[in-house]
Amino acid sequence: MASATLTVMAGATISPSLPGLVAHFADDPRAEWLVPFILTAPGLAIAVAAPLSGVLVDRTVKRRVLLAGIVLYVLAGSSGLYLDSLDAILVGRLFLGLAVGAVMTASMALIADVWEGEARQRVLGWQAASMGVGGILFIGAGGLLGQLDWREPFAVYLAPLALLPIVLKAVPAKAPRRRGEGDATDAPFPWRHALPIYAVAAAGMLTFYVIPTLIPFDVADLVGVARASAWTGAVVAAAMVASSLASTQVARLRRRLAPQAIGAISFGIVAIGYLAISTHLSILPLAVALAGIGAGLGLLMPTNNAWLLSRVPDAMRGRASGGMTMCLFLAQFSSAFVGGALVAWGGLDFVYLAMGVFATAVAGLLALWARR
Repeated sequence: MASATLTVMAGATISPSLPGLVAHFADDPRAEWLVPFILTAPGLAIAVAAPLSGVLVDRTVKRRVLLAGIVLYVLAGSSGLYLDSLDAILVGRLFLGLAVGAVMTASMALIADVWEGEARQRVLGWQAASMGVGGILFIGAGGLLGQLDWREPFAVYLAPLALLPIVLKAVPAKAPRRRGEGDATDAPFPWRHALPIYAVAAAGMLTFYVIPTLIPFDVADLVGVARASAWTGAVVAAAMVASSLASTQVARLRRRLAPQAIGAISFGIVAIGYLAISTHLSILPLAVALAGIGAGLGLLMPTNNAWLLSRVPDAMRGRASGGMTMCLFLAQFSSAFVGGALVAWGGLDFVYLAMGVFATAVAGLLALWARR
């Protein structure tokens, strides 16, 4: 659960550093367009690295992959503390993405190894919840350190050093073997089961990540540019808190509902939130609507992970987890392009309306699937 927080930490932690980076490298004519890539580069690297990490996780000791990923994460993430070249910092961010892909894939596969059934669902729910809590803590830390100097937020990436002794002590080097488990890592991957689950997960991530890319502009229109930063942090935090709380309830819902039904409920909540925002709400109702969207994603993510792990052979958990991580981060990376295209077409309110209609359609398809 602690290692899951590294995903959120990978990107947004250094957001406060971006203006300082542009100013520090003002003599470099590429600075204004290259600096934003420093923020988004890990997401693309994660999407590329996760499937490869999945194969490695299935063919070697999972704990070794997790430990190596954490060490690389610390070295690459903190590179902005001591590197003084835009190109070198960008390369460090790409290696950070490779590390996140390894950590997330190994973590999910290890959870599947150690827990079964409802216990696995419960732990995956707490894992998703910890991502929201980590987001609030690490993004807040980055904001505070960013007031000192543009380099300081990179120091947050040293925190995972504390995980190394915990992993060595608490994570089993060898997974317990259960009855019926085999080593058929060369058998065909069950794409027929996995692809629909990947599609549902990607749709959820795409809809959610419109929030951090576009909501700041909406908030600025409502409260003014001077107060926009504080209010944006507050409403995004509301979404993260709601996401964390909802994730902890997934195991209870799974006792009564199929994963398709929980997915339908999740997208239904997200649809209501976006359709409400499209009516141009004032700031407090906007925060409530965003909290609803966060709760929808909080229900969806652990449900999808447990659903996927229950449909693939035990020996393919790493590849399944790597595929899920790849889909999530490709959707996250593309959300900015989708949001930008929709804004150019019809403005902010049109984006929220389009996301609401899209979420309604996905909810309907999942409800039909659940009924079948």
